[in-house]
Amino acid sequence: MTDASAEAQRIAASGRTPEEHADILRALRSDPAGAKTVTLDFERGDFEGWSVRRLCGPYSAVIQSEVVRVGTNACRFEIRPGDYVSQGLRAELRDWYNAPYEEDTWYGFSTWLPRSFAPPPDVGIVLAQWHDQAELGNPAGKPPLAIRYLDGALRFTGAFAEVASQNPDRRYVFHEIADIGHERWLDFVFRIHWSRVGDSRIDGWLGGEPLFGFEGPLGYRNEVKGPYFKFGVYASGDIDGPLHVYHDNYSRAGSFAAVDPGILHGGKAA
Repeated sequence: MTDASAEAQRIAASGRTPEEHADILRALRSDPAGAKTVTLDFERGDFEGWSVRRLCGPYSAVIQSEVVRVGTNACRFEIRPGDYVSQGLRAELRDWYNAPYEEDTWYGFSTWLPRSFAPPPDVGIVLAQWHDQAELGNPAGKPPLAIRYLDGALRFTGAFAEVASQNPDRRYVFHEIADIGHERWLDFVFRIHWSRVGDSRIDGWLGGEPLFGFEGPLGYRNEVKGPYFKFGVYASGDIDGPLHVYHDNYSRAGSFAAVDPGILHGGKAA
């Protein structure tokens, strides 16, 4: 087998087309690495600091000032039927940072589900996720941690395997809120200790109150880089009309206080 044939087989096994592979390769040459701490609260009025490659159109992510958690701006995300980008029906912003293994990283952000948010029955919606970082050409796995909406319930799910796969060895449902409310801000804080050699640890809070804790194998042992964060709206199946949600005040730092989504950390005050 020639080197070119072997590379073609590796790309095919990753689930990407050669064109998608080439596009990612071009992007990697210019992608920033991300800072250890960051506040991305949309107060600047632009997407500086975010990867915007997972947006299909100008409506996919819009900075607006009508529905806001703190400060003056938040982001409205929207998907429409046929909005396929990056192998899915999605509108997402990605934090460039790959979390380090074997130490704690804190994350905070707020999410608003409007009254009109009503996906078709049995169609799951990912609102936020920590995605594994596969080496280019290798298969990616299910998100090690995700916040999912399904038929009115909010689920916090995860996955683990020795080697990244869409059919991981273990799938978790860490917690479920059976009837999540709309038209109110959901303030999330997570402290996550990612490990590729031992047990990982998740501690979650909602509205300042403990949400769930987990300790055990998480993610994929074969991957060198830790997971990255992205949020927006991503549908696991077909939708019959537009869906939109709002996110605001994303921070990543070293303590609860530094990422508390109820506090404006770096932007201009209202």
